[in-house]
Amino acid sequence: MPSLPKHACSTPGCGKPVTYGSRCSTCQRSHHQRIDARRESPYRRGYDKQHLRLRIICFQRDGWTCVDCGWQPDIVRDFKLYDLGDPPLDAILEELRQRNRQGEKHLHGEHDVPIERQPDLKHDIDNYKTRCNECHSKKTLRELMHQ
Repeated sequence: MPSLPKHACSTPGCGKPVTYGSRCSTCQRSHHQRIDARRESPYRRGYDKQHLRLRIICFQRDGWTCVDCGWQPDIVRDFKLYDLGDPPLDAILEELRQRNRQGEKHLHGEHDVPIERQPDLKHDIDNYKTRCNECHSKKTLRELMHQ
């Protein structure tokens, strides 16, 4: 399969090659750190232990696949390709953690209807969708633009 063409990181003064997104992994990580420094903690935003559990159930229900673009972690794709059954949960989660730390594509267990808009759906598994970070960001941006 051909790879995507590379382009320069959009952060002024960087210019490192980027395959997808607008920033290289280093600049993307810095960008998220600046945003996170201004946000309340995930727990205070409503992402408690039950959310973490429901997120895994959502990933499993959706086959570890983004509902919008179809992206999957490498280990999930490889196990399907070679008909090896289901990969170990810990191995999938570790790949997703590493990808997140490195600023690469990863998955979110996301509320389809934001909990700010409908708090009663906070722990409703039917309100959870598996989205990659890129599709999650696009959806969040669309929601912010329509407020």
